[in-house]
Amino acid sequence: MTVLRALAVSMGLLTAGLAAAPGVQASPSTAPAPGVPASPSGPPVPAAQASPPPDGPSTATASRSPADQLPPAPAGLRAVAVTDTTVTLSWSPSTAESGIAHYRVLRDGSTQGRVTGTTFTDTRLNVATDHHYSVVAVDNRGISGYASPAIVVRTTGTIPPMPAHPVRMGVFHENGSHQRDFHLKNLVTSGTAAGLTHLTYAFGTVRDGGCAVTDTYSALERAYSAELSVSGRADTWDQPLRGYFHQLAELKKRHPQIKILWSFGGPGSSGGFEQAMRDPAAFAGSCARLLDDPRWAGLFDGIDLAWQFPDECYHNCTDTSPGPASLTSMVQAFRTAFGPHRPITVTSAGRGNLGAGLYRTDFAAAAPYVDWFHLGTYDYYTPVGTFRTPFASPHAALRDETVEGDFGGNAHNHLRFLTAQGVHPNKLVLGIPTHARGWAGVRTPEPGSHSYGPAAGTYEAGREDYRLIRTRCPGPRTFSGTAYSHCGTDWWSYDTPATVTGKTAYARQYGLGGAYLSDLRGDTPDAELMTALHNGLR
Repeated sequence: MTVLRALAVSMGLLTAGLAAAPGVQASPSTAPAPGVPASPSGPPVPAAQASPPPDGPSTATASRSPADQLPPAPAGLRAVAVTDTTVTLSWSPSTAESGIAHYRVLRDGSTQGRVTGTTFTDTRLNVATDHHYSVVAVDNRGISGYASPAIVVRTTGTIPPMPAHPVRMGVFHENGSHQRDFHLKNLVTSGTAAGLTHLTYAFGTVRDGGCAVTDTYSALERAYSAELSVSGRADTWDQPLRGYFHQLAELKKRHPQIKILWSFGGPGSSGGFEQAMRDPAAFAGSCARLLDDPRWAGLFDGIDLAWQFPDECYHNCTDTSPGPASLTSMVQAFRTAFGPHRPITVTSAGRGNLGAGLYRTDFAAAAPYVDWFHLGTYDYYTPVGTFRTPFASPHAALRDETVEGDFGGNAHNHLRFLTAQGVHPNKLVLGIPTHARGWAGVRTPEPGSHSYGPAAGTYEAGREDYRLIRTRCPGPRTFSGTAYSHCGTDWWSYDTPATVTGKTAYARQYGLGGAYLSDLRGDTPDAELMTALHNGLR
């Protein structure tokens, strides 16, 4: 198990399914704690024999058997206090010839802490969730003994319901849409617009300490024919605003329920945040002025900040470069500049090395200042880029099903980590991809099979739109709440209308704020994915 998978386990995201009544511990299990194997007969294999413990390897001598040297398992493990987010444990002390140095407390098989006393409080837990606990004594020689029999404890509380009017959002990408012959009118003809509550226009640029238009020609100047225009009327040479912004204004006239957010940053374009965050107030003021430019005043209802990894430095790094509190500093400044009611959202990546943008950012501190977080709950595994993996893996898994090369990258782990941090689930909007990720040279169809690199894609290696992959490599099978298909030696992972339906049901079950499609260009002409999202959340 890798460090990241162990992190997922340690957060209580990968749990065994045994249930206990809320706040009541179950009877001690006859099995050892998860992750501590049992011997064929008799007591469980000591932690020191199962694998070298963090406290150092066993140093048993030939003159005495290992069992004689090992500290006994702590007795009487019980939960003495349980809340929605904490569990306090107590146990009887162990004895050893050399004395007991400390105890290791395990939750769901992963060490949560070391204490010299016989009590421990586990924090940042999710409500109404079962956890397995056991304790291991470590003597003064650094030798770990037997794990105590595991107990199951369930935190109290209930998961809150989904909001009455959940977010149904889609992302329209400025870059490359004309090359794909995809226009804002397609949102009308496909029926997508009718199912949206919000539309995110991506991406503006963060540069020189502020916000700027990325492609002024596409956004402001390109003339549309009557055939491609949302209104059915051609642009004229003398109208003050053309391009995508004029088409967005026409879309709002036809579908006034849609709130439009302008997103800044995005994948590969987050480096400008570092310079901008040297003066958060000036940064926020620049963006507010741009959204309210007189040429398109009233078009954008709010802003989305797509700083992919807020704790990491990309360029010109210094001792004051971004860190865990950077996200909070940014959204505080934006809330001041935008006022108490204008929507401010944050798009957060879950890609690849989850530790980069998730585990070291304080989302809970930032949450009071944002309306919600768009979570990129996809691209956990890709065949290309910095975090590429050689194993054909479900890139948008909903839940955990172990495969080769798996480090626990899935939506459930991602979301439950944030709620355990203290982020209310109503502020988490589930991301659903409209693209497939593909691996080449895969000889067997099972997830986790080895590959020889990315499969060929229409627009880039290792990636294909859902609208194309559904016929190019049909016959999807479901796995981990998403889908995959195997054609020849190409292996593709993607979501389908059926898996979108399952993900919206999950969003309801866990009280999330809604869901969004990552790129509306990838959906079919009749909006198969958006239809499933709309029907699941209406």
